[in-house]
Amino acid sequence: MPARADGWRPDDPVLNGLIHKCIEQSHRKNAETGSMTAFFGGGIVLTIFGVILAAGTGNPLLAIAVVIAMAAAGLLYAGINAPAPRADPIRILDVLGGPGNLPAGYLVYPAAWRAGMPEFLANVGNRQLSVATRLCREHPGSVTDLIRLVANAEVHAHQHVYGRAVTEADVYRFAHRATVEWARIAPVSMNAA
Repeated sequence: MPARADGWRPDDPVLNGLIHKCIEQSHRKNAETGSMTAFFGGGIVLTIFGVILAAGTGNPLLAIAVVIAMAAAGLLYAGINAPAPRADPIRILDVLGGPGNLPAGYLVYPAAWRAGMPEFLANVGNRQLSVATRLCREHPGSVTDLIRLVANAEVHAHQHVYGRAVTEADVYRFAHRATVEWARIAPVSMNAA
């Protein structure tokens, strides 16, 4: 997760709460999928087996003890051999439009990085991510807009810097100029801090 040199992070309590709620719901929903049907099916089978065993042996206490032992063994086996549920991180923030639709400042928010931001930024280079991190507080658009702006600024820097390699400072200079202009004409900053 990138961090700004000044330590700034977005502090919108509503959006922060929504992100945390999405993370919690995705893990809860993922942990609950499919297990209840098997649980009730096993319970029905064990109940029928217990009735047959009680009728066949004439000893209902023995039947109950055997059914309880089999249920405990079955639950233990299922608990040990069940794969750990894994939520698809890129889908955690689908209700908010995905991690790319968060305001640009959420590029440095730790919960966003637990909710699919690394997967969303998998194809973004280190230089672009570093420049985007420096600009995320001032940028009035979304994370996607900011990454696209930095990528275009890098292309622009390659076209206009002659005789030397393009540096992060060159990319930042072009991207910062565009961000300042965009922030000036934007109706309301999405990252109003």
